[in-house]
Amino acid sequence: MTEPTIQNLFDLTGRVALITGGSGFLGNSLSRALAEAGASVVVASRELPRARAVADALPVVGNAVHQAVVLDQMDEASLNSGFDAAVVAAGKIDIVINNGQQGHPVDLTTITGEQFNRDLQNATGYFLLARRLRDHV
Repeated sequence: MTEPTIQNLFDLTGRVALITGGSGFLGNSLSRALAEAGASVVVASRELPRARAVADALPVVGNAVHQAVVLDQMDEASLNSGFDAAVVAAGKIDIVINNGQQGHPVDLTTITGEQFNRDLQNATGYFLLARRLRDHV
């Protein structure tokens, strides 16, 4: 018996996935898994060169085409323009992976109100991007 592969288990051929925080450690791995499953991946990052480097290194399965866009989920205008740019670049978005995270190096016992508000802003970005996908599909 052969070992199951991502492509056999999760065929995403013809689908387009947008992943925020796509140039980070976890985002890079998630982008690769989506690409291996046949998806066209739009890698979103606050820094276009980093997103482009990840997109350019992704494996291409079938007719998949990978793109890179600037999207900062902590900024609603950037989130909206990044989503719009992803749709223009890829033609559609089927999947959103809300992976972007503005972390901070403290635990909940020492977090400041300002840091907590940044966490809420981060969560708001998840909500707004999910709503953009809902309105798109």
